[in-house]
Order: sequence, then C-alpha cells, then structure tokens
Amino acid sequence: METSWKRPKTLPSTTEHIDTQCGTLHFTIVKEDDKLVEVRGMIGKSGTCGNVFLDTICKMVSMYLQSPEPRYKICKKFRKQFVDMNCGQGKFVWEGEEYTGCIDYVIKRVVKELGE
Repeated sequence: METSWKRPKTLPSTTEHIDTQCGTLHFTIVKEDDKLVEVRGMIGKSGTCGNVFLDTICKMVSMYLQSPEPRYKICKKFRKQFVDMNCGQGKFVWEGEEYTGCIDYVIKRVVKELGE
C-alpha cells in the first residue's frame, strides 16, 4: 500500500485508557490538521504477543489512513471486515458503548473519528 503522507517530527495526540478484560487498553489517536492520520494501541497486562498483535493491527489501520484511499471506502471496508470481532475474553463498555474486544474498539473508534 502506497502512502503519500510524510510524517512530521511531532504531531498532537490523545491517549485513552480503557479498562478491558485483558488489562488497560492504551489507545492513541494522532491527528494532523484535525485529520486522523495514525493510531497506536497497547494492552497493559497482555504480554508481548497480545501487544504485538494489537500494534500490528494499529499500524495497518494507520497505513490505510495515510493512503490516498477515500475515507468513506476505508470505513466501508472496516465495517464489513472487522466490526464486532470477538476475542472471547468478554465484552466491555466504554462511554456507554459495548465492545466485543480491543480490535472491535479500535475499528469502531476509527470509524467514529472519520465521521462516516
């Protein structure tokens, strides 16, 4: 996947800390000119494997966000392929919305941020 975006040395970000069954999900949203360009994730108690898995998903999502692909198409693909993915650890609620796992949270949060 080709990206036309060049990452500046610094960007504003917001990190959310969400209690899940696997520990605390630390989810970072990075924007440039109020446009979502990058996401990062880490789970507090999941160990190396879980963190590598989540980080890989976040990096792939970020590659899509930085690509020339129209945002509405990204949302459509994410909704079709990833929403409601269930890791089997149980559901959690954040700000009144239920999630089936950390990946479900990441995808729904990105779609919400994109406003699609």
